[in-house]
Amino acid sequence: MEYLDEVNAVRAGSATWGDASSTGVRNDDPLLDRLAVTPVGDGCFSGRPPAGFAQRVFGGHLLAQSVLSATRTVPAGRVVNSLHAYFLRSGSADEALGYPVAEVRDGRSFSIRSVSAVQSGQQLATVQIGFTALRDRPGPVSAAMPAVPAPEELPSVREHQPGKPGPGGVNLPPRENWRTASRPLDLRWVGAVAGDRARRAFWFRCAEIESADQNAHRAILAFASDRSLIPAVAQARGELDHPGPRPSATVDHAMWFHADVRCGEWLLYVQDSPASTEVLGLARGLIYHREGTVVASVAQQGVFFPSS
Repeated sequence: MEYLDEVNAVRAGSATWGDASSTGVRNDDPLLDRLAVTPVGDGCFSGRPPAGFAQRVFGGHLLAQSVLSATRTVPAGRVVNSLHAYFLRSGSADEALGYPVAEVRDGRSFSIRSVSAVQSGQQLATVQIGFTALRDRPGPVSAAMPAVPAPEELPSVREHQPGKPGPGGVNLPPRENWRTASRPLDLRWVGAVAGDRARRAFWFRCAEIESADQNAHRAILAFASDRSLIPAVAQARGELDHPGPRPSATVDHAMWFHADVRCGEWLLYVQDSPASTEVLGLARGLIYHREGTVVASVAQQGVFFPSS
């Protein structure tokens, strides 16, 4: 894992994190356009990092483009059911991304694809993605959604701490318009759930999209699923209580989809961190429809580097 170069760049001030933007550049592209992939050969697709943001490629961006690439290779009517990713290297904002897709298996009910995210001849991530033809209604068992304020009752991230970094562990102030941010999600922070610092929640939504199939909506949910999981570990460890949290990186990310989703709707992301060591930490998340049904489960492991 080639994380140390990135960590050293952050310490030296030559790298930017969170909602960084190139000077004088505004990106008004809808999220689905930023994530678009095009075929460039047999089983291979090409995408780009979002234009105008001078920062490493967001892991959720790689996940979403991997899903969109794999979607083009499966039989019609199958939707993404799960994904398991390992992040290997950080990516540059300046170069195209390649996504070769290997067709592992097509069964009666499931298809499995293996996708590599490649840039300049180096593998940034490997993602195993499962699709299913089995479609059903949610239930009969779903973890109860915690009682939290509605998103309309909560301030936006920018209103939460005017002129300061938001509460999600990102070290840069949020943009005035969330639709032009590098991670264009409207976030409404709930904070600790039932007073438990190790369990926190926030509402999120992205812009509505039209004329897109369910796999596009689920790809965008995969994009959003990478939001603020490592800070959830840091919060459980008490490290967000002090300025300058330790440099960290994501090792792997897993996700399971339980129900259809639609972009533009408010979803509640409840996160916790059940275990961590000095250098490794596990974060978990449940994503709920507003009416209380679990639509996705997430798990992510992070590595924490010494602060000096």
